[in-house]
Amino acid sequence: MGSEATMEAEKVVVIGGGVGPMAGVALHAKIVENTLTDGTDQSHLSVHHYSCSSGVPDRTAYLLALARGESPSADPAAGMAAVFQDAARALRGRPAVGGVPCNTFHAPAIFDRFAAEAARRAPGIRIVHMLEETIVLLGARLGREGRGGGEAVGVLSTTGTRRSGVYDELLSRAGYEAIYVPEGEQETLHAAIYDPSWGIKAVSPVSDRAARIVADMASRLIGDGASAVLLACTELPLALPGTDLGGAPLVDPVLALARALVREAAPEKLRPL
Repeated sequence: MGSEATMEAEKVVVIGGGVGPMAGVALHAKIVENTLTDGTDQSHLSVHHYSCSSGVPDRTAYLLALARGESPSADPAAGMAAVFQDAARALRGRPAVGGVPCNTFHAPAIFDRFAAEAARRAPGIRIVHMLEETIVLLGARLGREGRGGGEAVGVLSTTGTRRSGVYDELLSRAGYEAIYVPEGEQETLHAAIYDPSWGIKAVSPVSDRAARIVADMASRLIGDGASAVLLACTELPLALPGTDLGGAPLVDPVLALARALVREAAPEKLRPL
């Protein structure tokens, strides 16, 4: 498994980080945790981790500006495509698979343009869609290999992700119903992620206030009938660690992306769930 020939056959993993202070770090850690090795450093995958926050503008701000009919000058899709172009230069033609650990980034208004631009600038890197992989992981956690049976699935997310409707469409297509916290409480959930004094993005370790809000809202979604809860912002698993809450699976999209990247880079090294 750790031979030079095997390593050459493996694809490099590219992390497009800088989309949350711990986003790329969390993804990198989960890649390591989900990789089977022979116990040596050398048998781990080659991971190129790019954290370029200043070049990738805030995704929620971008989407909300579009919703107001504005034309934002700062474009997260172009910024991340430039990151992958830099990665492609460093790879010098070696095949690779990459992903972006940000749920809001996968809103079609951003991701579709990024994917097209990355295909042009970095054609040797195949991009994995984190949210599509999240639906696959959801099915596995609920014991369903095919379509869901109409179960309600709770979604905790930024306001940008919620407004984009991206999870509504993906869940509906897979046979699930998305449910959210009441509209009047979305601002509180968003603040738990973004508030500059106590939000998850700003404070490490997570503040008690943010952790309490996230846990309470996840519990209420389960109380409202959710069979599982998607922690649909990279920061949320930091506030609500673990795999279950009250018997309902907590589904982490970053874990889904990590496992997909290992699978695509070296399928024989993917650790079983």
